[in-house]
This record gives sequence, structure tokens and C-alpha cells, in this order.
Amino acid sequence: MAAFREGEGRAPIELHSLHLRDGLHIPDSMLSVTEKKRAAAFRSSAARRLFVAGRVLCRGIIGNMVGCAPQALSLAITPSGRPYLCDYPEIDFNLSHSGDRLALAVCHGGRVGIDIERLDAFPEEIAFEIMPLILSDQELDRVQRLAAEARRTVLLSYWVRKEAALKCLGEGFLANPQTVTLDPDGTTSSVEAPPLGEPIAIRSGRFDGEESQHFHWAVATSNATTELLWRHHAERDFLTRFL
Repeated sequence: MAAFREGEGRAPIELHSLHLRDGLHIPDSMLSVTEKKRAAAFRSSAARRLFVAGRVLCRGIIGNMVGCAPQALSLAITPSGRPYLCDYPEIDFNLSHSGDRLALAVCHGGRVGIDIERLDAFPEEIAFEIMPLILSDQELDRVQRLAAEARRTVLLSYWVRKEAALKCLGEGFLANPQTVTLDPDGTTSSVEAPPLGEPIAIRSGRFDGEESQHFHWAVATSNATTELLWRHHAERDFLTRFL
């Protein structure tokens, strides 16, 4: 495979999702020694499986992009826990998961953050409890004016956009989500990002998964793009291709 070169037809941002089906083992052979140790430290087998699958997704997709064997990619972790590529600083990537769905965003020449959540992620009572912690005063007032059945969906839309923006900045919800203010309903938003020296553009939407699993998603980036294209991978095909 030829190494990636800027301008060779790659989209500025690539989005990938992987649905993990019950009972299918995810081998860790592609992971580094450090990643294998981290995976072994998870007490929950479900959390361990998600971590391993996330690393396989990253290594498989990005390795193919740059013409590198997936297991040969060198991944490191920022102090805030965000993985990055040591040898390809021009490529940024970010992962998210909700339930058994993994999502990966890869950005060429900029920063990127992604979040994905199932539409039923928050029970109604929990949604009402966390609204004051997530929303600015203006946003909270706006949401509280909505009919009760619409509040949870709108809150989730705010949630994924704010988390994507904060992950693009490198902190995620370690930072205060109330500092990110968004447009009320649009699928395109922006937030001023002084650490990057330029605004972050946020795109969001929804896709329908299998078995009545529907998801909100949001992607935040410092690299403006006019088109975002999802590639949904079947688990068995993906594992056969990269393992």
C-alpha cells in the first residue's frame, strides 16, 4: 500500500462505525504490549471488549490510510487520556462508543472530536437532573420551554455536540460543558476555541442502526469540510480484513 499523501483524494474527515455483535470474540493480536496490559486491567469484560475493538478499528483504518501495518502504528496517550499518532502528527483521530456501537473520526490536517449516543441513552429522570450541569443558562431556559417529550432528544443533541467540541479541544467532559454554547436546533454549530486560535465547526445528525438502535452523532473539527460521509462496517467483514 502506498503511504498517504495530502491531496491524493482523501476526504478531510473520514467517519467510520462498527457494530459489535454479541458473542463474537475480538482478538487483541493487533494491539501493542501497553494496550494489551491496559485491556487486561479492565474488570468488565464488556469494557475490555470495547477497548480492544476501538484499538482494532483505529489501527485497521489508519494503518490502511498511511500504508502501515496496523500493529506497527505507534499510538500514545495525552495527559487527559486522548490517544494520538506519534509518527503522523498531520493526522488526528478520535473515538466514541455507545452501547455496542463504535465510531471513529479521522481528520487530515486539523483537530477532530466525535461523540455518538443512543437516543435512549438517558432515562427521562436522569436527563432532567443533568440538564443544569450540561447547559448554559440560556440553553437551559430554551430546553425547559419545550414540551416534556421533546426535552430529552434536544438535550442529547446538545450533549453530543458539546462533548465532540470539548474532545476536539483535547479535554472532553473533564472541562466544563457549560462553556460551550451552541445554536438551538441546527445541525451546524460553531464555538470559539482560543487554544486552537480558530473556531471549531460542529456537524451533527442521526443515523438509524439495526434492532431499533438509533443514534445521535456530532463531529467537531478545526478543519472546515463541506461533506461528512459515514462508512458503516460489518463486524465479521472488518475483522476478516484487518486481523
